[in-house]
This record gives sequence, C-alpha cells and structure tokens, in this order.
Amino acid sequence: MISKIKLIYIFVISIFIFTLALQKDEKKLMGQEIIKLGFSHGFPADHTMQVRVFEPWAKEISRLSKGRVEILFFPDGTLGKMPDQYKLAEDGVIDISYAIQDYTPDLFPLTTVFELPFMTPSAEKASRTMWLTYEKFAEFRNEYNKVKVLALFCHPGRHFYSISKPIKEVKDFKGIIFTTTNSFATNVVRIFGANPVPMTVADTYAAMENGIVGGTVVSWEELNTFKLDRFINYATEVYFNTMAMMVVMNKKKYNSLPKDIQKLIDNTTGLGMSVDAGKSYDDVEISFRNLAEKKGIKRFNFSGSDMEKLESFTLPLRRQWVKNMEKKGLPGQAILQEATVLHEIFKLNKKW
Repeated sequence: MISKIKLIYIFVISIFIFTLALQKDEKKLMGQEIIKLGFSHGFPADHTMQVRVFEPWAKEISRLSKGRVEILFFPDGTLGKMPDQYKLAEDGVIDISYAIQDYTPDLFPLTTVFELPFMTPSAEKASRTMWLTYEKFAEFRNEYNKVKVLALFCHPGRHFYSISKPIKEVKDFKGIIFTTTNSFATNVVRIFGANPVPMTVADTYAAMENGIVGGTVVSWEELNTFKLDRFINYATEVYFNTMAMMVVMNKKKYNSLPKDIQKLIDNTTGLGMSVDAGKSYDDVEISFRNLAEKKGIKRFNFSGSDMEKLESFTLPLRRQWVKNMEKKGLPGQAILQEATVLHEIFKLNKKW
C-alpha cells in the first residue's frame, strides 16, 4: 500500500506539473492572441492628437481587450511623409494612419465641403457634423471605401498671419505673398489682392526662412507645431476655414481581426473619437494663442463690416463647390445643405 505521505507527495507533484502545463499553454495562447497594430503619422510624438487622443485610446483598447491588442506608434514620418500617410494604410504598409485629405484632394471631393470658409463654429462641432454627414450619405462614405474609417475631424478655424505688416483691414492683404493649403484660401486671398502660393504647412517654414513668402493661413496650433511663430509678427483672428483630417485603418487588416476585437474598435472610434479629436484641438487652441502672444506676436480682429465683406466674398465659393460636385454626379447641394444646417444647429448650441 502507498503511504499517506507518498500520496500527498504524488498529489503535490501532480498539481505542480499540471500548473506548469497550464502556464505553458496560457503563454502559448497569449502569444497567439496578442494583436499588434501599427499606427503611423507625420507629426511629432508629442503632438496634440497623439498625446490627448490616440495614446488614451490605445490604453483603453489594451484594457478592454485584457492585453490582447497593443498599439505601436510610428510618429514623425518614420514610415513616410504626411502626404504618404493615407496610402500607407490603404496599401497595408501600416495598419492605422492619421492622414490629411488635402494631400489627396481628388480622392475626397465631398469632404472638402468642411473646408469651405466659415464652416467651423468649433473643431468639436465641425468634427461632429463631419461624422454625421459621413454616416448619412452613401456617396460621402464611398470616398473612403478602400479603408476602414475610424475618425473624421478637423482643427479650429484658421487665421491670417503676416511677417512685415499687420492685417487690420481687408485692404491690408494687398501685395503680401501668402502660403495656402487649399483652393478656398487661395481664391479668397487672391480676391483681396494678396498673392497666394499653394504649399503644405510643413514646407511653409523653409519658404519663410528664405524670405520667399510674407504670410500664411494656419491655426494657432499649426503655427506652433511647425515653428512658424519664429517668423510671424502679426495675427488676424478670423476663424476662416479648417482642414479635414482622418484616422483610417487598412481594410484587410480590420477584416482579419476577431469579431470581438472589431466590435471593440468600432465601439471606441467613430463619432466618439471624432468628437474627442475636435474637442482636444479646441482645448489647446487658447494655450497656443497665449504662447504666441508671449513670444511677441500681436493679435488683431477685423471690424464687423470687414468681417461681413470677408464672408460675402466667400459665398460664391459655396455655389461653385456645388456646381463642381454635381458635374461629377455627386450630391453637392444636399451635402452642403446638410453640413450647413448641422453647422448652424451646433453653432447655436441646440440639441442634435
């Protein structure tokens, strides 16, 4: 007969071996289950969006998935320049990217409705409007049919900045060479007598450093992020227009994920992430403006009559936008009307 001591010994050894086997299987299972997703963008690692939106989202995804999903960031254009970011996600070079529609405008014609002048009561409200319009119109969603869209958003309205002289009235634009990032800003500054030079915000630094241009149209945050405040002396605050942005995921990668992980991503992005991104931009705008003023940049505002003049000059751009869209067989009028109605609702802080 086996003694009690031997039985206890065998029992303990068995439990120990069983536990080791479980740990080995668990580690193997965990190794198979961990999903690493690369997230690329062209901004610095301390950029507003990464710090205030993307990193908290990555932590939340990790928490809710119990460590099964890990987001790895590739900032600073590690994998490609800003104009390359959308294509990186579409082609699967990276899983997720933070990209800007302006760099591939032909792909997103309907989205440009949100870049029309004076369509941005705030970044949060404009971002909410953008996502709701995306959800409502199949033609709008079709612009993004090659990727999985996680968020659509924008920064607060941009302002006019100059180096050599302040812009206190519309007539002060005359003769200044301005960098512009989209056709709407280009057309307006040309109407006012300025000389527009289309280029990316990133390229504006070199243009100012070399004395090629004397002004630009950017947000307070962009002024700081791209270090343009080193050259600028004057700012005219008008909340002119914004720039559409997106977070997109490679469609094949998304479709390959387990259904519960897909659901987790869906539940933590979309309207929620879009609004969070817009709100984060709104939250930092004042601090960037204060920082610019501490550096000696003098801020001005147009009079009521000049603002009316500015807005009146931009209204034809909306009509032309509709014509351009409808020539392409797109519902320009319906989308402009939807965006404008939502714009007014959110601007007046009414319930949606």
